[in-house]
Amino acid sequence: MRAGASIVALLVAWAAPLSGQLSEGRYYLRTLPAVRIHGIDGGQSSLHQLLGESPVLLTLVSARCTGLCSPYMHSLVEAIGIPRGFRVVVLSFDPRDRLEELRSFARRVGAEALQGWWWGIPEREDLPALLEALGYRLRFSPERGEFDHTLALAVLDQRGNILRRIEGWQAVRYLRSAVREAQGEFVLSYPLPGYDVALRCFEVDKDSGTVRLSWGMGLLVVPPALSLLLGGVLHGLCARARKRRAT
Repeated sequence: MRAGASIVALLVAWAAPLSGQLSEGRYYLRTLPAVRIHGIDGGQSSLHQLLGESPVLLTLVSARCTGLCSPYMHSLVEAIGIPRGFRVVVLSFDPRDRLEELRSFARRVGAEALQGWWWGIPEREDLPALLEALGYRLRFSPERGEFDHTLALAVLDQRGNILRRIEGWQAVRYLRSAVREAQGEFVLSYPLPGYDVALRCFEVDKDSGTVRLSWGMGLLVVPPALSLLLGGVLHGLCARARKRRAT
């Protein structure tokens, strides 16, 4: 009984970090706050006003970033091009950015003149609520004079609800899945396990949709079970040796 409980505890401890990686679902249907925005075209708008016109792919960058922001935006431009049926909104998370700097950044990544792309800087007092709603993490590095930051892309419906949130720099094919979702197509956030995976822990019945354990889960149980068995054998041998010496 104790051995079974120990195996369960080990599996739970092993799965805890994985559950943290797959926690993006907690942002589903979270509503973004009202945010006032200054556009690089000189106009003023709000996030909700932009959302009222069409669904939105929203991401955040810094015009001063010398790290990931530029290659990340290049990959977005490659994946999206001219959006059809939705709009791409790129906002600055850096309160030091100016409109001319963000305009120059948009020009460098080839998106300044792309139809359907909208670039802007939020009002400074509105920025913290936006970052919190998106789960966007920032930490200023005085040594580099830049922000250490996450990369996140959110698919928003016209009510400002998050339909999907992709964190990190994903391959272009995954970014294109977000584009398809913004166009109204249903896209799975995580692919279902298939039969072409050698070491799968779960199987999904294609007809009923039910999930059942696969033999790959047994591989997770075998190492701790063998360790417990070996520990029990060694403990028994040591106990018998001590008993013989005592007699």
